[in-house]
Amino acid sequence: MDKSRPSVHPELARHQDAMKPEIYTLNGHIHFAFGFSVSNCTLIEGDTSCILVDTLTNMETAEIVAAEFKNITKKPIKTIIYTHFHADHVSGTKAFVSDEELTAGSVEVIAQEDLTEHVIRDVGLIAPILGRRAIYQFGMRLPIGENGTVGAGLGPPQRPGRRTFVAPTKTFQKFYEGETGGIKFEIHAIPSETEDQCAVWLPSQQTLLSADAIYENFPNIYALRGTRFRNPMTWANGVDRLRDFKAEVLIPHHGHAVKGAKKIDQLMIDYRDAVQFVHDQTLRYMNKGYTPDEIKEVVTMPDRLRNHPWLGEFYGSYKHAIPAIFAGYLGWYQGDPVSLDPTPWTEKASRYIKMMGGRNKLIAAAQSALSDGDAQWAAELLTWLIRVDHNDTEARELKAEALRCWAYEQKNATWRNWALSSAMELDGDLDLGKAGMVVGSPDQVQGFPLSGILKVMTVRLKPEVSWDTHMCVALETTDSKESCALEIRGGVCQFYELPPTVCDTTIKFDRTFLLKWIFGQITFREALEAGSIVADGDNSRVADFFDKFEPFNQVDDVRIAVR
Repeated sequence: MDKSRPSVHPELARHQDAMKPEIYTLNGHIHFAFGFSVSNCTLIEGDTSCILVDTLTNMETAEIVAAEFKNITKKPIKTIIYTHFHADHVSGTKAFVSDEELTAGSVEVIAQEDLTEHVIRDVGLIAPILGRRAIYQFGMRLPIGENGTVGAGLGPPQRPGRRTFVAPTKTFQKFYEGETGGIKFEIHAIPSETEDQCAVWLPSQQTLLSADAIYENFPNIYALRGTRFRNPMTWANGVDRLRDFKAEVLIPHHGHAVKGAKKIDQLMIDYRDAVQFVHDQTLRYMNKGYTPDEIKEVVTMPDRLRNHPWLGEFYGSYKHAIPAIFAGYLGWYQGDPVSLDPTPWTEKASRYIKMMGGRNKLIAAAQSALSDGDAQWAAELLTWLIRVDHNDTEARELKAEALRCWAYEQKNATWRNWALSSAMELDGDLDLGKAGMVVGSPDQVQGFPLSGILKVMTVRLKPEVSWDTHMCVALETTDSKESCALEIRGGVCQFYELPPTVCDTTIKFDRTFLLKWIFGQITFREALEAGSIVADGDNSRVADFFDKFEPFNQVDDVRIAVR
C-alpha cells in the first residue's frame, strides 16, 4: 500500500499563512505583538511608563517580543494586566520585568481575584493528563511543515518552553480602574472562554482589548485537551457586553486588530450569533431525544456565517462543541442503559473481532477501506485490534497510516495535530519526556502559594496504603509565613486552608525545601533525618505519612492513542 502523501488543507494553509509575526502600532502608542506566539500581547505606552497586557506562552517567545518592545520605547513597564489564567497569557512575565523590579514592588500585576486559583487547578490537580493532552492538541512533538503541524489554528506552531508565573499583586472581583503613565484604563470581568476572563478598556482611546472573548476562529467551546464546561450563552452574553463599549479599535489576543465602530459591532454580532446558534440548536435536538453524535449530523454553521473570516473552524468546531454542550446540560449519560455497566473494552473488542471473522479479516477490511479512501472507517476497525493487544504492531502501523491520511484532509488544526500526534504514538515515535509534571516548572511554582501547592496532595494520595491511617499534619513555611494542613482519614486526604486547632504534628520548613521536595531532590524522610526541617512529633510517623502520596515528580507512561 502506498504511504499517504503529506499535505495541508488549502484553507488551513491560507489561514496559518496570515499569521506572520509583526508589531503593529495603533493610535501612535499602543504596540500590539501579533503572531509571535499562539497568543498576542499588547504594550500601551504612556508619557513616562507602560502598561503590558498579557505576557505570552513562554520565556523564549516573550524575550523576543520584549526586545522588540524595547526597540520601540525605553519607558519602563509599571503595570502588567493578566486577562485570564491560561498559560499562554501569563507565562512570560519575567522576560518583560526583572526579579528586582518585582521584589521592589515597582511593578504592579493586576488580575481577577480567582486567577491564581485557576492557574494552580490546571497546573496542579490535573496537570499530568492536561499536559500530555496539550501536546496532542498543539502538535508540540510534531515536525513543522506539511508532514506535521502548521500551527494551532489561532497562532503559529506551539513549542514547549520555560514558563514563569508571577502572582498578582492586586486583584479585583468584577471591575478595576487605574492609571499608569497618564493612561487611564479599566478592567472589566467578562466571563466567556474562562470564568476569570477580563477585557481592558482605554476610554480616552476608545480601544478595547477583548482577550479571548473573541478570536479569529470559531471559538473553542470545548478544548480537546480538556476543560471545564464553557457555557456558550455565558460566552455570547460576554460578547454582548463588549458591544456596549462601542469601541473604535478592537485588539483581540488571538487575532488581528480591527478598526471602525460599525465593523467591530457587526463582527461581534456575527460572532455571538454563531455561538448562540450552536447552543440553541444543540438544546433543540437534545429536547427531541437526539444523542450528541446524532446532533452533530444535523447542526452545522448557518449559511450566513459559514464563510465568515472570523468564524472558520480552524480551532473550535461545531462537531467537537456539541458533545460538550450536551454533557454540560445533561451529563455524559445518553440514555441507553447498556452504557451503565458495559462489557469491559478488551472483552468487548475480543467478541467483536471473533464475530467479524477474526483478526486477519479485520486487517484485510481495514486495508481495503484505506485503499478506498475511507481512512476514518479503517482507523475505527483497527481500534478493536489494538484494544485487545497493545503490541499488535501491524494494526498499530496501519491505524497510524489511516490517521495520517485523515489528518492531511482536515481543515481544523487541532484535529490535524491530534491525529498526527496519535499516529506518532502508534508508531512508537512520540517522546513525551517529562510532559505533564505536577504543578509545572520551578519558575512557575515559585509564584504559587503554599495552599495551592499542598491542595494537590488530595489527588496524590494512594488509598491502598492508607486505609488504616488517621493523622493530621500542619505545615508552616518559616520564610513566607504560610500555613495549611493535610489530614489522611481512611483513604481520603482532606485539605485545610487553615490548620485545625488540634493536629498530630506541625512541620516547619522554608520555600527552598518545598521546591526541592516537589521536584524530587529530597524527601520528607531524608530532610527529617538530616534535620533540615523540623517536626514536633514522631519523625518516623511523619515520614510514613508522606510516603502514602504519589511523588510530585512522578511521570507515568500515559497512553492516549494506544488504549
